[in-house]
Amino acid sequence: MTPTLGVVVLSPDGEWDPAVRGLLAQTVPPVSITVVTWVAGRTPADARVRVAHCLPAAAAAVCRREALRTPADFVACLGGHDEALPGWVEAVVTACSAAGGPGRAGVVRYGAVRIRPDGVVGGVLIPGPGPNGRVGRGREGSGRTRRAGRAGVRSGRAGPAAPWDALLSGAGLPGNGPGMAGGPVAGGSAGAGDGAPCAVRRDLLTTPAARPAGCVAVPRLLVRQAPHGGAPAAPSAGSTAPGRRPARPALVSVVVPVRDGAATLPAQLRALAEQTYTGAVEVLVVDNGSADGTRDVARRARAWLPALRIVDAGGRPGEAYARNTGVAAARGDFVAFCDADDVAAPGWLAGLVAAAGGADLVGGALDVGLLSPAYADEQPVPLTEQGDFLPFARGANCAAWRDVLLTVGGWDESYRGGGEDMDLSWRAQLCGYRLAYAPDALMHYRLREGLAALARQKWNYGLSGARLYARYRHAGFARRRPSVAAANWLLLLVRLPDLVRSRRLRRRWVRYAARLAGFLAGSVRQGVLYP
Repeated sequence: MTPTLGVVVLSPDGEWDPAVRGLLAQTVPPVSITVVTWVAGRTPADARVRVAHCLPAAAAAVCRREALRTPADFVACLGGHDEALPGWVEAVVTACSAAGGPGRAGVVRYGAVRIRPDGVVGGVLIPGPGPNGRVGRGREGSGRTRRAGRAGVRSGRAGPAAPWDALLSGAGLPGNGPGMAGGPVAGGSAGAGDGAPCAVRRDLLTTPAARPAGCVAVPRLLVRQAPHGGAPAAPSAGSTAPGRRPARPALVSVVVPVRDGAATLPAQLRALAEQTYTGAVEVLVVDNGSADGTRDVARRARAWLPALRIVDAGGRPGEAYARNTGVAAARGDFVAFCDADDVAAPGWLAGLVAAAGGADLVGGALDVGLLSPAYADEQPVPLTEQGDFLPFARGANCAAWRDVLLTVGGWDESYRGGGEDMDLSWRAQLCGYRLAYAPDALMHYRLREGLAALARQKWNYGLSGARLYARYRHAGFARRRPSVAAANWLLLLVRLPDLVRSRRLRRRWVRYAARLAGFLAGSVRQGVLYP
């Protein structure tokens, strides 16, 4: 027998539209939806939704009462501003069934994307089971990671935590409900009792289990958690559901983040003007605090790119921040990204758009032959040949439907110097969105020339690798065996003479050494072992 799911929506401020909209848009709707609030005067617009009013002090008891009233096998609780992403009910019910149905699993926990008040991602929470698959208080990273999490994703959620936590405690379970303030999320992952949203077997609310309840963790991002009264809502569930895409965008917005790029930007803008794509296009040059003649270059380019706009992103440095600023200013329904120091091939945009009708995100191809011919051995691996646990579209050549970017929170601005493209692609895929490869969307890619710039880039890649592992290890991102890492360090020592043998060998040694060192430093910062 397939387990069923009911939902209690806890709405202290009387705003429950985001949660209810996401629930009603589910392909398989929950068997019941009840809103618990202490704000009088609102009635639901849909007859499938009940409202239970109460005083704040009685919220825990009312939540428990309404949970027991549902005819479902499991009961989940969402905050009024939390939005269930497409496929949430199916994923939770499937997890219940896989664990043996309502007779075995006591708690089903699943991941969430936490959104800041400005609409940008503030944290990713992917649950991991407690010891022996039981719900318990798991250890979470380092103190530094915990402090970062509290700073990054608190978002004013402390108030609504207590009622659902009290309800779980009454069932003999650790507090784990929606709206939990803070939590060790910014650096990464989640263990039991960390604030991950969950569904609880209803009979446990009547007769608490003598032993800790069995826990099933769903390593997917199924809920978009927004702060109360802050973040803009995601686009309507119907428009963001995977598989519902027009064959061609109405308008493509090309976002070009740039900081002091006056020397290379002209070639890229000329290449964008020579694209073979015949649809409507706008180009946004997003200035991330340039001190050279970047803006003058962009203004002159309007002679051959009349739809070019200059967008100011000088508030703080960072490519992710500049890209998010471009997305916010974009008027198109499909947003493409490229860098100011590369050169798009004529069919680049047409290639991205051709793949967009069957995907939510698209990654193109990179080639170093034109701009960095001396470094052919550093050719980036195509998306289809990547060895990570999920493929990713590189930030230098990618595109996405704008509603997808808004739903998942855009580019994570806490990543600096690399890793934000992997994070965006993985986050979107774990939310249920599809990533496609467009080999015809070719971008001529420029590699770092100087050893100092190269070492800094690879060091940052190493730092971000450890951070990505801390965040996505419970979703399946595996680290290398320590023995493999030790062998790599030994090989570096053996090849130490390469530093004086030739420029090519010296460059190779620096690339690998900087990245391995970044892995170690990132491991210390994130409180994980990522050798």
